[in-house]
Amino acid sequence: MKQYLADLHIHTCLSPCGSLEMSPSEIVRRSLAKGLDAIAITDHNTTLQCPDIQSLGERFGLKVFAGVEVTTREEAHCLVYFPTDESRKRFQRYLEEHLPPIPNDPERFGDQVWVNAENEILGEIPYLLLSALDQSVNQIAAQARKVDALFVAAHVERPSFSLISQLGFIDPGLSLDAIEYNNQQRYSKLLSIHGYLKKQTQYSASDAHYPEQIGTQPSIWQTEELTFDGLRKAFDQKDNHLIFGSHG
Repeated sequence: MKQYLADLHIHTCLSPCGSLEMSPSEIVRRSLAKGLDAIAITDHNTTLQCPDIQSLGERFGLKVFAGVEVTTREEAHCLVYFPTDESRKRFQRYLEEHLPPIPNDPERFGDQVWVNAENEILGEIPYLLLSALDQSVNQIAAQARKVDALFVAAHVERPSFSLISQLGFIDPGLSLDAIEYNNQQRYSKLLSIHGYLKKQTQYSASDAHYPEQIGTQPSIWQTEELTFDGLRKAFDQKDNHLIFGSHG
């Protein structure tokens, strides 16, 4: 069993709030420079940038998982990680079906382009990716299960766009695989109020929108090998597989 450094919440230039510098080549370069062994690409409400970064990561020895940060109808953010590209494609179709057709205003919200390893633009999404889907958190969790994906409550300690900020608590009946936090100090305070969160697998991530943020809040992933099955086992705390925040 080995321990690896992972950052499982990274945005790209496709997220309107992300820097245009967050290209596949820059993300892979920065991740390796930070000593990361694995990352996950989690743009807002789309997965279209994932394949190019996964291919580039494979070339340079960086494990890249495909994921997405979904905005629920309650305006809470959750993360979904996919075991295969077919799983990702199925969930992408679901996202496109349920994202409201509100046009993006690039000058106000930012560009929504995805690019290849040579930074050539492959496409642009016309609808605002920051919108909430017309689906509840329970419906999105159920869809994640249908495609055999992992479902995580994102940045639970934040005062906005988290399940706790929007709903006041996390329903124990919600089908969660883990909870993620970005700030250790705020999360420690949250645990003193919501002690039931300690029962969940917990890990840290950067939620990077700019290159310099990559790897700033990594998690430690204990696993036999860098595979999706190893990640699932870590979330399940199965067979000595673990994942936890690098700051305790």
